[in-house]
Amino acid sequence: MTQRSYFRDDPEPDRDRLERLSFASRTIDAFAEIRQQSKSSVAGLIAPWGAGKSTTLEMIAKGLQEREASQWTVVDLNPWMYSDVESLQLGFFVALREALPKGKKWGRKRERVGNFFTAVSPMGKVNGLVGVDASSALESLGEKIAGDVSANALKKKAEEVLELLEEPILFVMDDLDRLTPDELLMVFKLVRLVGRLPNVYYLLAYDEKTLLDLIQQTSVASGDRVRARDYMEKIIQVRFDVPDLRPKQKATLVDSAINELLTTYSIDLSEGDQETFANAYRNCLRHYLTTPRAVNRYFAQIDAFYSSLDQEVNFIDFSLVTFIRTFEPGVYKNLTGPWRDELLGEAIEAYLASRNESPSDREVRWHAMLSESHVPLANTLGIYKLLSSLFPRLRSGNQEQRRTTDGRGIGDRDYFDRYFNFGVPGDDISDTDFRRAIISVDEASDMESLEKVSALDHKNTPVETSFRLHVARALEQRVTSFLTQPLEEVSTHDFRHVYHWRVTAGKEVADPILKQALVSDPWEALDFAARSISVMTSGNIGRLSDVQFDFLDEVIGLDYFYDSMGSLLDEDPSAPIKHHYEDNIENRRIVAISQLRHRREQDREGVGE
Repeated sequence: MTQRSYFRDDPEPDRDRLERLSFASRTIDAFAEIRQQSKSSVAGLIAPWGAGKSTTLEMIAKGLQEREASQWTVVDLNPWMYSDVESLQLGFFVALREALPKGKKWGRKRERVGNFFTAVSPMGKVNGLVGVDASSALESLGEKIAGDVSANALKKKAEEVLELLEEPILFVMDDLDRLTPDELLMVFKLVRLVGRLPNVYYLLAYDEKTLLDLIQQTSVASGDRVRARDYMEKIIQVRFDVPDLRPKQKATLVDSAINELLTTYSIDLSEGDQETFANAYRNCLRHYLTTPRAVNRYFAQIDAFYSSLDQEVNFIDFSLVTFIRTFEPGVYKNLTGPWRDELLGEAIEAYLASRNESPSDREVRWHAMLSESHVPLANTLGIYKLLSSLFPRLRSGNQEQRRTTDGRGIGDRDYFDRYFNFGVPGDDISDTDFRRAIISVDEASDMESLEKVSALDHKNTPVETSFRLHVARALEQRVTSFLTQPLEEVSTHDFRHVYHWRVTAGKEVADPILKQALVSDPWEALDFAARSISVMTSGNIGRLSDVQFDFLDEVIGLDYFYDSMGSLLDEDPSAPIKHHYEDNIENRRIVAISQLRHRREQDREGVGE
């Protein structure tokens, strides 16, 4: 996994990648104006979940405390810390009391404020604070006031004390959108009726949509959205709306995250993969990746699971199906369920039906299927385009350019299950193991490599049979790559893949193709015979050995070589044949002519007998 902490959701005020510091600075300036115009006020810091409210709050709190001209006492009061609404009220009182100046000068003044708190505090809940023992703190503020002194009178005395504060107090309350409806109303009541004291200000942080949903569930709004908004406006005097990410900022976050993953896993994207991801982002992903938390959540999922499939699937396909899993789980579930047959072409009924369906009809049908999978209407087109980029059978024939991958795409039925298994299934062949086997064959000597490949032909379990087919396919690609080249340009190392291919794919598959290459002239009979000579190794030196006559005979017959090379075989040898020849094409031709001449003589003698 990367060193980046995608899973961390803590504020990061020291990493201001989204220009939040400048916004925090403007908010701090606004609080200075608010203080001049009002003895107490309630402000709202408004942004969607994951947009960076907590980070911005920390920047604001730090700035208010550090400004020399007008410092503030900032109190962080998290409503989540309290077990019920009464404990929350007590927690507020204790926090405000602790924010007052210390020392003898303020001893009596603190008691006056405490007397008001104890007068309005619920009995029996002093120890209800989670993690806070408030009993001793409240008792030290004075005994319970006698009944002949009203709470209003005590409040006025407390207000007189708070008027003397040189540093105003700011209560910061985060995550209000995570409270229950009753807890939320209690916070608002506390702020509105009890907490509106001189030099006491509030900054409430929340996602507005979620907060309105909560208020609608209470008797205050009774399901009426307009009433819920009106109620909010009575509570919040000043709005600070955290700016949405600009398109360039969102793209920068995504680029930074994906480039870090590409570096971690040493992935070099092809132009096709780059274009696929760019199109997916433009058509779909950007509508979901709208906050820093959403971006981190997405790439955390890729980082957590790709390591088990590194080099076994296409990275971009894995990234896009991970996006679906993270943001549209209903679609993800259907990919391996009712949609699988159509996406992979595994059911003949689905295939025949799709052939009679126009591209526009197919799109309409899939939009309906996506809606049934709970995709928002505004996003169905984007998700459909995303699926079309992953699965060729959804694309509209020649109307769209077919995407080419590195051969490990999710649309390939041989690789499909890997994307959902988070590893290579037990009945599948790991590409990593396959590559190791090919490298082992490449690096071994002629005899050793042939023995390794031959061993595959005797293993008939489903996995080993599949492995042999993969090897045959890879070897066929290598042989095909030089079928049109003159054999004098083909190395001994490359030509031996012909033998390996015949073993894994079968002679009945390979030999007709080799024969065609000889008959249609790309390959000369002499050089084919020359390349068929085996090599004996002594130390680090390779010496030419024998022509593989059985191989030549099985591919096209020895008579073909006798006829094609007749004039060469009829010539008298200009020099005696040496026992040892170094491996090069000229020496191979000499040995091939000599040994074929001798074999032709033997065959003629045999016929004469």
